[in-house]
Amino acid sequence: MNEFLGQSWLEALSAAALVLSLWIYVLLDGTDLGAGMLSGLERDETSRQRIHLSLLPVWDGNETWLVLAAGGLLGLFPLAYAIIFSALYVPVFAMLLALIVRGMAIEYRPNAPRLFDPMLWGGSLVASLSQGIIMGSLIAGIPNDGQQFTGTGWEWFSPFPLFCGVALIAGYCLMGAGWLNWRCTGGQEERARRAIPGLLVLTALMLAGVLLWTASMQESWRQHLLNIWLWLPLTGIALVGILALWVGLARRYAFLPLAAILVLVSCAFGALVFTLFPFIVPDNILIRQAAAPPATQRFLLVSFGLLVPITLIYNTWGFRVFSGKIH
Repeated sequence: MNEFLGQSWLEALSAAALVLSLWIYVLLDGTDLGAGMLSGLERDETSRQRIHLSLLPVWDGNETWLVLAAGGLLGLFPLAYAIIFSALYVPVFAMLLALIVRGMAIEYRPNAPRLFDPMLWGGSLVASLSQGIIMGSLIAGIPNDGQQFTGTGWEWFSPFPLFCGVALIAGYCLMGAGWLNWRCTGGQEERARRAIPGLLVLTALMLAGVLLWTASMQESWRQHLLNIWLWLPLTGIALVGILALWVGLARRYAFLPLAAILVLVSCAFGALVFTLFPFIVPDNILIRQAAAPPATQRFLLVSFGLLVPITLIYNTWGFRVFSGKIH
């Protein structure tokens, strides 16, 4: 067989490498961004310091996956890179600037907490909103003639992308609450545990809104979302995740609630990928049309094969060394 799901094996592997990088980024840095936003709700210095210390050893390694994803998009799908970034200069620039501000806040907070605490939660908030807007803009479709962007550059400033931005903020805050439940102690751990059910309901409602809105945009999106091979396994996995979350909260486990939340987020991510497939620039540029020459794909896939295990080992080692409660 020379093809997989209608794509050549090289194209399928290239798309899988891109999806893998984005998925791991969302799970890791999305949790960091959520914790950063929740730090803005903490009133005492000690609680904010705990959040800072929990993020300090891991935030930079988590963002490596965003670099891999952006580099993969440029190298593996240069046409898609050119069109997407031309359409989304403003939210992409806002996201990058916010991530820089957040990194500064994490690294330099001990020198001036009153200055850098607002930079942490504000940078996390803007980065999360920007990422949701980028996601919503892709779902809504980017104007192009098959070769270049043909819009005004302000298509992202419309109700659906903005709604997606708010939905992603809710989802990241849910992940951040799971992180704080795992890493913090005392009253801060208890507040995070109590916040998880409410944030879960809010995120579920926002996600339902995104899915219903997406289904109403295009017939192909609606058919994808109603495909039994999508919703049946994802629903089963999501139910297991909800059960694990309930058990983790009821028995006051530290890590299980976060793990269950990440499973639920992975289900939502999988639904998004399945809905957009096989388009890489919805709704007229397919993966095959945007793919780089085969020689370039082979070279970059070998590079991915080397970089991904190294990055995973680094992430795992960092979480292992700095695991445990922060008192």
